[in-house]
Amino acid sequence: MMNREVRWTNYLWLSLLSFGAFMLEYFSIFVIEPMLLHVDIGNYTVDQRSVHCIIMAFVWTVFIAILLFFSRKHLHFPSRENKEENLSLGNWIITFICLIGCKILTFIDWHTLKVVGEIQDKNIYQFCAQYLYYVLEVMLVVLIIIYGQKAIENLLKKESPIPYGGIILAVTWGAFHFVSRGVGLEIWNGISTMIFSVLSGVMYLRLNRRWLYSYLFIAVGYLL
Repeated sequence: MMNREVRWTNYLWLSLLSFGAFMLEYFSIFVIEPMLLHVDIGNYTVDQRSVHCIIMAFVWTVFIAILLFFSRKHLHFPSRENKEENLSLGNWIITFICLIGCKILTFIDWHTLKVVGEIQDKNIYQFCAQYLYYVLEVMLVVLIIIYGQKAIENLLKKESPIPYGGIILAVTWGAFHFVSRGVGLEIWNGISTMIFSVLSGVMYLRLNRRWLYSYLFIAVGYLL
């Protein structure tokens, strides 16, 4: 029996659903955490913000596990990485150029390496909780890219060198950063995150759509 062709919209919905997982943070802030911490987020201590990070890491882990289980079972995607083709020198060069571009963006934001800026005024527990949050955030970012790229390529019925996954990331997660902090419109925050999104999409393609390699490079670009 032939396998039923998967519609491109199925992949697109999974990409958008991965972005929607970021909205679970509001559910945590307004539903879960008031019951656990008995305090409004505006009055959180640094340790309570760390608890928030841990809660979100748990929520996102559950979400990602369910999403990947569904996707692997029903769409057989993403498949296990068994690509034996070596990456060309040109692909490595472009990947590292994109990585440098990501680091320039974070340096402009932090005036230092992000990891150096994050560790200031935090103890080890607080720093680890924050970075656990980021590790799961990057996983969602990668899922938006790989499902978004797969969706458009299924629509076009061919692989494309255009970073459609990065573009979808830019207009969702990236654009959301214009207002994500709740302190009005933040132009640079939104623009820089959208640029980061497209660069991440380029890295995914140049790494031959290897999702593990892509995660590592995007994580370094975002977390270091």
